[in-house]
Amino acid sequence: MLVAASLVAGLGLFFVGLYFLTEHLKMLSGRRLRARIAAWTKNPFMGVLWGGVFIAVTQSTAATMFILISMLRSGMMGVRQALPIIIGLNIIAGAIVLVLVIDIKVAVLFLLGIAGIVFTNDRARAFRTIAGTLLGISMLFLGLSTMKEAVAPLAQTEWFEELLRWTQGSYLLGFAIGAAMSFVVQSSLAIVVLTIAFQTAGLFSLAESIMVVYGANVGSSLLTFVLCSKMTGQSKQIAMYQTAYNIIGAIILVPAFYLEIYGNVPLIKTFAEGITKSGGGQIATVNLIFNALPGIALFVVLRPCANLLERLWPESLEEQASKPKYIHERATEDPDSALDLVELEQMRLLESLSTCLDTQRQGGNPSRLSANQDASKVLGGIIRETISELSTRRKLTEDTYERLDRLLSLQHSLEAADQAIASLSKEFQALRKAQHGARFVDSSIEGLDAIVLTLIDVSKERSAEDAVLLSAMTSEDGNGIKSVRSAYLSEESGLDDTERMRLLAAANLCERLIWLFGNMGRDYMALKA
Repeated sequence: MLVAASLVAGLGLFFVGLYFLTEHLKMLSGRRLRARIAAWTKNPFMGVLWGGVFIAVTQSTAATMFILISMLRSGMMGVRQALPIIIGLNIIAGAIVLVLVIDIKVAVLFLLGIAGIVFTNDRARAFRTIAGTLLGISMLFLGLSTMKEAVAPLAQTEWFEELLRWTQGSYLLGFAIGAAMSFVVQSSLAIVVLTIAFQTAGLFSLAESIMVVYGANVGSSLLTFVLCSKMTGQSKQIAMYQTAYNIIGAIILVPAFYLEIYGNVPLIKTFAEGITKSGGGQIATVNLIFNALPGIALFVVLRPCANLLERLWPESLEEQASKPKYIHERATEDPDSALDLVELEQMRLLESLSTCLDTQRQGGNPSRLSANQDASKVLGGIIRETISELSTRRKLTEDTYERLDRLLSLQHSLEAADQAIASLSKEFQALRKAQHGARFVDSSIEGLDAIVLTLIDVSKERSAEDAVLLSAMTSEDGNGIKSVRSAYLSEESGLDDTERMRLLAAANLCERLIWLFGNMGRDYMALKA
């Protein structure tokens, strides 16, 4: 029971650490950092190097992939530039196991304590994000160490010895077990560490351990393949490249393993035994070779790989929409010009709201709506980061600061409108199932779209005539809100209580959208002044 509890506790610490690490790295990976990474990795060799740095710091392929995909979607980096980074992170991820072979538990405990004290200390708020990242790293390593220590007592249990006798000599079974465990646990690193513990305790032979390690790496690729099944475009290209990485390693090394075992040709196993007599060191060496060989092969064919990925999964329309067309790397050097660019990007978000309403008119395809809104969130994040960077400038004129504040207000309204449309979509989907609800949906969409199109005219022309029309449509007693209330009253009498509540919720969301559109119109006219 204690062994099982230790294994579960170690696994829990590992995943809590991974969560802490990923969440705090998201906070650290701001626009400036991503821009610097993009500049540093333009040379493929530097890309491999920095990929290694990222994984050494994060200890998480998932966290590094998050940074890469966010940079792709924001237009800071192309797929070809990202591929060497993936090669580097895989190679160094293999080398990390060599560190785990060394007993670093005392250092990890010190790091855990210091990071925890800083993270919970209100006086050290400025360092909380960094402390959270270090806390994640220390918990991750402590979890791996706990799992490793928990395995040794298993060697003394009769049922486990019997299980191992049943599996001994079946190398393919070991490969399958490694792949399955990695897929379920969602970490090849954790399985490799457990394999080292098993081998050190005399539960696995070196040959069996090698195949478990190979399987664990392939299992992580299978997991990536499943998780990226709904991805499209460049995000899919990156995910599939990572998936193919370990598959290529298996294609090279599994046949080589059987050639060495049954053909007596000295290859990987012999090499590992010649490097060190330590069982843990041998497994760590094998794992490093598995992660390094595909990288060497793929580095030679970077351009063909990028071209193939582009042909198989071309950039999606949503990814194109998520990339800024006007804001660029050096945009914030001139605050006034930067605000012009921010305004142009915000107009793209405004036009996206009209596209979302069009989607509702066509039946409200959830996947298409979700894709449009994901693109808007990415672009909105870039806009907010630019505004935030501009707000930290000390030498802003009063007029520039006032305009900045107005654009920030617009951004909040745009994001609130996007969220309201997402909620409204769910209500519309349910309401369309009833005849009364469908009529309300159709009339609401037409009214909202007319207001959005008028708002777009205001944003582009800043004409007083358009502004007066928009004000009339969005005021409390205006045509827009009146028409929504009228449509609600005409339909609600024929509905049951559940449908009536849903109709009321949809009507309230429509009124909120109309109010937000009115606010945006006033902000645009204030910008003109």
